[in-house]
Amino acid sequence: MAESAFTVRVEGLDELKKALRQLKDSDLNKRVRDVNKAAAEIVKPEARKTAPSGHRTRKDSKKYKPGKLEKSITVLASANSAVVKAGSASRVPYAGAIHFGFPRRHIRPNRFLFRAMARTSDEVSATYEREITDVIRDKLES
Repeated sequence: MAESAFTVRVEGLDELKKALRQLKDSDLNKRVRDVNKAAAEIVKPEARKTAPSGHRTRKDSKKYKPGKLEKSITVLASANSAVVKAGSASRVPYAGAIHFGFPRRHIRPNRFLFRAMARTSDEVSATYEREITDVIRDKLES
């Protein structure tokens, strides 16, 4: 699988994860997961807006439904990371070919997820910083 062109690095995140594991506090892990998800959810509307919607011609298969790629964009989050993904192996198996291209089939790459992340990266990092600071402050105060 291709490495993402955009990665947000947070200084001290490894130490925070290590401290979370040592605390074994499930509520804190849930809150960190929620922070990761909130930060990634910012990218989702922009990705849906820029995803290719396609159009159906008479020659296309009747199974082809335009807009499936756009609707398949989802956010997955854990206490360690968050991912914005498009497609699935069963419903939208062509998502990777659309995003990364498929030269043998003459499909040029349309990196809509990367563009969405680039456009929203400032807002994502500000949201993440604000939310994770609140979580840490609440934990230290309790």
